Amino acid sequence: MRKTSTTVLGIYDVFLAMGAIWLGVQMITSSNGTFFADPYPDSWVSNLPFNSWIMPGILAIVLFGFGNLIAAVLSFKKEQKSSWYASAVMGTIFLFGLAFQYIAVGEMYMVTGPFLIIGMVQLCLSGYVFWSYRKGHNLNRRYH
Repeated sequence: MRKTSTTVLGIYDVFLAMGAIWLGVQMITSSNGTFFADPYPDSWVSNLPFNSWIMPGILAIVLFGFGNLIAAVLSFKKEQKSSWYASAVMGTIFLFGLAFQYIAVGEMYMVTGPFLIIGMVQLCLSGYVFWSYRKGHNLNRRYH
């Protein structure tokens, strides 16, 4: 059970890394903020400490893309006792980033809800992996 939950967490982290890298590339390569069907409002950029979508795109790739990739690698390593930690840190940073976006822009947009769910799922999976290690550690201590 512990191995399975850690693998699921690793797969989820890979999914998040791929999404962050894809979205970051879309931000960097867009000329006018159009990286979905509709362009993001100019008010988003004007209320943030950025002049364009290039820096948020780079942050998405470096922080969330590579950060979740590192968390995934830790989950797939043979010694996985702290795999939950890196993933929990990434989920917490993501949720704080969403909170900062809400404070800075003053509005919630359609993507905020799904992003909140994505971050909460990552934290819940991390907590479950942590709990399974704690449970396994206590069982091992009892029988040795």
